[in-house]
Amino acid sequence: MAIQFIRRQLGARPAGGSDYRPAAKLRVPPELLDRHGGRVLDPVRAEAASGTRPGSTAYRPDVLLIPDDVLRDETALGAVRAVLDGEGIDVEHPEPGGGTTPRPVRLRARNGRDRDNVDSWAALQRLRAAADDPDTGPDRDVVRRITLEHLVFSAVTFTGTPWDTNSLVDRSYRRSPGGSARVPVAIAAAPPARGRLDDERFTRRPVVAVLDSGIGPHPWFDIHDRSTPPPAGGFISVLHEAQERIRENALTTGASPCLMDYWDAPVVSDALIRDVDSNTGHGTFIAGIIRQAAPRADVLAVRVMHSDGIAYGSDVIAALEEIARRVDRAQRYDRPEDMVDVVSLSLGYLDESPDDDVYTSHLAEVVRRLTEQGVLVLAASGNNSTSRRFYPAALADLPDVPGAGPGVISVGALNPNNTKAGFSNDGAWVTCWATGAGVVSTFPTDVRGPRQPEMADSHRAGLDPDDFHGGFAVWDGTSFATPLAAAAVANALIDVAAEDTGLSLADVGPETVVKRAWAALERCYEQYEV
Repeated sequence: MAIQFIRRQLGARPAGGSDYRPAAKLRVPPELLDRHGGRVLDPVRAEAASGTRPGSTAYRPDVLLIPDDVLRDETALGAVRAVLDGEGIDVEHPEPGGGTTPRPVRLRARNGRDRDNVDSWAALQRLRAAADDPDTGPDRDVVRRITLEHLVFSAVTFTGTPWDTNSLVDRSYRRSPGGSARVPVAIAAAPPARGRLDDERFTRRPVVAVLDSGIGPHPWFDIHDRSTPPPAGGFISVLHEAQERIRENALTTGASPCLMDYWDAPVVSDALIRDVDSNTGHGTFIAGIIRQAAPRADVLAVRVMHSDGIAYGSDVIAALEEIARRVDRAQRYDRPEDMVDVVSLSLGYLDESPDDDVYTSHLAEVVRRLTEQGVLVLAASGNNSTSRRFYPAALADLPDVPGAGPGVISVGALNPNNTKAGFSNDGAWVTCWATGAGVVSTFPTDVRGPRQPEMADSHRAGLDPDDFHGGFAVWDGTSFATPLAAAAVANALIDVAAEDTGLSLADVGPETVVKRAWAALERCYEQYEV
């Protein structure tokens, strides 16, 4: 499989470039919006307090993200409530935590108002308009930090296939009679050897955090069923603190399905037909790519995505913040066992705002915190066949922070013949390319769907397109290019640490981590630069 790193032209493009333009209305299947209580912002009809026409995005219309410090400030929150009260909207006040973490806050209709008329975008415009009056309105800086709760999509897009927003690449990536790109395959291969830690140059395994749909059973990971957690010291571990934060978010918002643990399984399913969602197995597939390409690394799995490919912005932010806290503990108290070296994100969203607004968002802030800590962050460019920026991958546009690690590495997908995949997003903001089409990897062994093979009798059958008991599948998407690039970075961390004792993986001091991250990226440029 191929990997291509593009050396960033530092300072070539400042934040908030001039190529921002609203796009046509985003297309999201109605059943997904209904399941998650979502809505698509229409750029033609949407009002905007700033007068700037927004881009289309998907969001939760009864939720706003409000930072914890604002929720603790009675004066600031009171001013916000006063504006929304005038619109017939009540703000459900969750118990705030510490710091400045954005929390999902539920909006409710008051005085008999139709709940369907509650719209967080309209509420946000009222707040922004009110903040223009310095005498009677809420504080402008407070309002600036209140945002929509975006729906974040898997980078195999909304139906598990890369072509639902671009029919031009329809047939070339369909493999089964039902039109799916994801089908079971068989391979005759043992899991790649993990290597030993008895070499003083290889003192700790680099950890790749995968924020995705969770994990399922597979013999490569010594996870044989869902009755027990992953084995201690194994290839895959989980971050319980992040899962707890996600459960807390779900309790404050109420209506939509919630993620209760790290197991990859349909949240809403009809057991009678053994439903297989569009993104079932997504996280397990990604873990298998890393096992193949960087077997000496470890995977830290965090479930932020529902098996239908939808994640909530607050859950992604919360998981990233928990990783940043874990890295802070590792660096502050010299705890190498807590270190996270790489983050792989095969998800994202199209934002409604001009680029310079996105670059100061809650998501951008926590990603920036990670890169300042020296964590290498890789994100999928998306599968919409567009140059419109897909976040967080497009944060690769941000200039590097002095003294920090490398900025975001955004990853597009290649075909097996090294041409760019027809579904992959592209643009100057894409800084890495890796094979993402026709990829074979691990799949949960207990997944079997309702389809039946075309030919079947008592002795023979055709290929069952959704029976994955064999444990492997072939799939396409920038979702799968991203972990391949993350694996290359993890391998580079091992290599530079082995060559330079001053960059040992056992040393998790902030300065060493940042230097090691830059050295690893430079190694990737040397090996894979185009």
